[in-house]
Amino acid sequence: MLVSSGQTEYAPVIAELYKHCFKDRWSVSEIEQILALPTTIGWVTEKGFLICTRVLDEMEIISIGVLPEYRRMHLASALMRELMNYAKQEKVKKIFLEVSALNIAAQRLYGGFGFKQTGVRKGYYPTENGMVDALCLTKEI
Repeated sequence: MLVSSGQTEYAPVIAELYKHCFKDRWSVSEIEQILALPTTIGWVTEKGFLICTRVLDEMEIISIGVLPEYRRMHLASALMRELMNYAKQEKVKKIFLEVSALNIAAQRLYGGFGFKQTGVRKGYYPTENGMVDALCLTKEI
């Protein structure tokens, strides 16, 4: 389901998904703040979500998550296809994101959609073993 800016009623659903997808948590109020932004767009199902922001002809992927029991079933790819279709329809020229250098599965997902590494943010993500780099990825459409 497409979620547009201002649709904060989806915040509890996304927060519940998020807590099962990642070690860190986003609160309902944090997600409400993101969804309230006029630049936010996303997709949410009962098994996963993808949240982006859009400014003019550029988009940034803020977060994508699929429940652990549904991973490797191409659900993240389906969410990414929704994003790509939207981007083409809306004449978006560039999509970018940051991904943990340790998240090989996500790197493969994005690489499969044509994202290329364009930079590194050193020590960006906290982990149990210290800070890890974020890879900056970009796709030109």
